[in-house]
Amino acid sequence: MSEQKQTISIDPYLQSELGKLKYENIILQAQFDNVVSQNKELQQKIQELESKLVESKELHSPDPPKN
Repeated sequence: MSEQKQTISIDPYLQSELGKLKYENIILQAQFDNVVSQNKELQQKIQELESKLVESKELHSPDPPKN
C-alpha cells in the first residue's frame, strides 16, 4: 500500500496570524533570555556583596571574649 502525500491548504488569514504568533514568540524568547541573563548577573552581584559583608563583619567585630 503506497502512502499519498496530502497537501493541506491553510486559509491566508490563519497563515498570517500564525506568522504573527511566530514573530511574537521569537521576540518573547529573546526578552526571556535577556531577563534570565540579567537575573544571573544580579545573583552573582548579590553573592559578591554578601561575601563582602561577611568579610567586613569579620574584620570589624570585636574578638570573642577569652575565658
